[in-house]
Amino acid sequence: MKKKTSLKWKIATYLLVFGAGLIALLTVFQTVLLEPMYERYKIDTVRKAGDQVVSALNDNSEGLTSTIYEVSAANDTCVRIIDPSGEDQVAGNMGCVLYRMNTWEILEQYRLARENGDEYLSTSTGKMGIPGGPGKEDGPGRNGEMKNLTLTRIVYTDWGTVIVMVYAGLSPINATVSTLRLQMVYIMIIVLIAVLILTWIMNRHIASPLMKINESARTLPEGSYACDPRAVEEYREAQELNDTLFAAAEDIRKADQAKRDLISNVSHDLRTPLTMIKGYGEMMRDLPGENTTENLEVIINESDRLKYLVNDLLDLSRFEENRIQLQYSEFSIGDLVQRNIQKYRYYHIQDQFDIRFDCREELIVRGDEKRIEQVVNNFLTNAVNYSGDSRVIEVRVFRKGDNARVEVEDHGEGIEEEKLKDIWDRYYKIDREHVRRTDSSGLGLNICQKILSLHGCPYGAESRVNEGSTFWFELPLVK
Repeated sequence: MKKKTSLKWKIATYLLVFGAGLIALLTVFQTVLLEPMYERYKIDTVRKAGDQVVSALNDNSEGLTSTIYEVSAANDTCVRIIDPSGEDQVAGNMGCVLYRMNTWEILEQYRLARENGDEYLSTSTGKMGIPGGPGKEDGPGRNGEMKNLTLTRIVYTDWGTVIVMVYAGLSPINATVSTLRLQMVYIMIIVLIAVLILTWIMNRHIASPLMKINESARTLPEGSYACDPRAVEEYREAQELNDTLFAAAEDIRKADQAKRDLISNVSHDLRTPLTMIKGYGEMMRDLPGENTTENLEVIINESDRLKYLVNDLLDLSRFEENRIQLQYSEFSIGDLVQRNIQKYRYYHIQDQFDIRFDCREELIVRGDEKRIEQVVNNFLTNAVNYSGDSRVIEVRVFRKGDNARVEVEDHGEGIEEEKLKDIWDRYYKIDREHVRRTDSSGLGLNICQKILSLHGCPYGAESRVNEGSTFWFELPLVK
């Protein structure tokens, strides 16, 4: 796989490309496009001046002379008006090219205007402002040549046909282009220096903090993160990323510790029934008279403990891989809870548990009956494990709005408020020994969370230290 480019080199590359593009754009506009844009501007100026003169002429304005002078001064043009008698109606700048045109040249401009809809714009080139022949169209004025624009319009008035002529000269731009090229060299040097400085600043204040975070993030698999927070305070995004990685490192550390605890607990839970199965089996084999029903019952019970543990581990694996498919059906939640309470009669008799059940109406719900039964069993097992000396467990099933609510309450030690949110975690285990030995794997609450989340139903736990805990969930009632 091709190695990705570093951020600092990407920044430098982007800025250099931007600078080169900016210089190329300026070069195109100030050299290549300068002449056609200048010529287009002068053509528009000549036409604008012609429009203003014709408008004043049609209005029969008494201030025609002053209008012509204003137009000439504002647009750097020369204006000449020839009346039907062939005389200049308004005296203009007698040194203007238009006033040095002979009769033949004027008639030629008049003819071209008549042939082109009473308006004709001619271009010609002459040495240092001296025009060439009328209608002579040459290339741009270079090497000391001036390009000339002459607009001829034929205007029909009440007192006859009038010829309006407007002239403007295009100064040679070769000296200007040379000056601009020299300027572009200086601009290129300035832009290059600016790009280098900007690259250094951006690398220092943007790339460097991210590189420090990246280097420190390499230690995350070990659950440590050693980036100095003060080193990434340049901007908000880097600080937020740094804070996120700090939190991730702490979560990884906790998860890693919890995972080791889980492996230790599961290993212990596996070893205990295996040891008893092996011990009772050897005793029944080696000692006469020990092949009794009671010993076989112990072996069967310990095998069941192994089965529960393996089933919980398999269920957890399936949930993690999203391989659990719920089988929905309609059933009585009260009957399901009462049926599972009967399984705990062993604790009721031997350990003197008082399991109280309260369900005053039949509530039909929709869900995966097998999985909901698993939740109820885990809640009951959890209550038995942590009921303490009270040994009173209260189970309630009742209607709450459009849902049926199941509550399992014990009166044991309770759970601290800051730890209550963690009890559903995969590897979490409360830091105290179980009150009694049961058939639990310690994964029950996490499996309950996944089952109830798949059902999309609310669930939770409430607890007060030294007063006990209540675990609950709700399922929608069948209408």
